[in-house]
Amino acid sequence: VGWLEENKIGKRQVNYKLRDWVFSRQRYWGEPIPLVHCDTCAEWVPLPESELPLELPKVEKYQPTDTGESPLAAITDWVNTKCPKCGGPAKRETDTMPNWAGSSWYYLRYADPENSKEFASKKSLDYWLGKEGVDWYNGGMEHTTLHLLYSRFWHKFLYDLKLVPTAEPYHKRTSHGLILAAGGEKMSKSKGNVINPDS
Repeated sequence: VGWLEENKIGKRQVNYKLRDWVFSRQRYWGEPIPLVHCDTCAEWVPLPESELPLELPKVEKYQPTDTGESPLAAITDWVNTKCPKCGGPAKRETDTMPNWAGSSWYYLRYADPENSKEFASKKSLDYWLGKEGVDWYNGGMEHTTLHLLYSRFWHKFLYDLKLVPTAEPYHKRTSHGLILAAGGEKMSKSKGNVINPDS
């Protein structure tokens, strides 16, 4: 690439292969989405930072509903709230974030797990991430193109906001192998080819 640039016949470019990924789940568990819908304002209104983190209510029934809505939709005393913008009646978003939302930045929380005011203090992040981020991240092959790409995206977003000290989340990244089923195919529940370790 350097030679192409020197000879003015090409230039360096980074392409991120990010693609849309569904960001809501119709279930109870997961991070609640901190938005309310206000009919008066005729829009979705974000909760102010002072009301974060939004916590899930305690529930006994986790089963999916017949309507396709999240189990949270039936908890009217949690759903019905006030609009932070106009003070009128509003309804909370009842879908929750997918598990990959939290897994895109969980390693930052390890730096300061008892902190109740921010996801991690600057002092703790400087100490644990240093100048190069996580020393070595080892994970599954199936995470390489989705989870890690989004994790890197989230980290760079937090870096742009000056909330993390490193431009990159991981200094070194390796993938562990996969256990294959008969015929050399990936073993997975969805393929129905999982072999019980006991047998």
